[in-house]
Amino acid sequence: MAVAYMSWTLVFSDHGYLVYRNEAQQLQQLRAEVARLKQQREALAKEILHLRNDPDALEKLVHRDLGYVYPDEFMLIMPKKADGGADIAGDGREKKGVRGGE
Repeated sequence: MAVAYMSWTLVFSDHGYLVYRNEAQQLQQLRAEVARLKQQREALAKEILHLRNDPDALEKLVHRDLGYVYPDEFMLIMPKKADGGADIAGDGREKKGVRGGE
């Protein structure tokens, strides 16, 4: 009887094998997430350095992401295509910058 109780406790208790296995899986998932976040942090650090050291890259980023338009440019905001075309703006509109002098 004592052996059965010890076996049951070893497998099903709050500190048993099943709980250990679940915690080991959680630990593996968290380690994978930490590795992914470290890679993301490194990529962002590289991008920051690139933007700090290259004024042209910063200008392109501002132009593309913030919709900055030069005085000799026009911003054309086109409605989303009915056939599921590109949604570049993220809000159902497609943005295209066109220079007036070109």
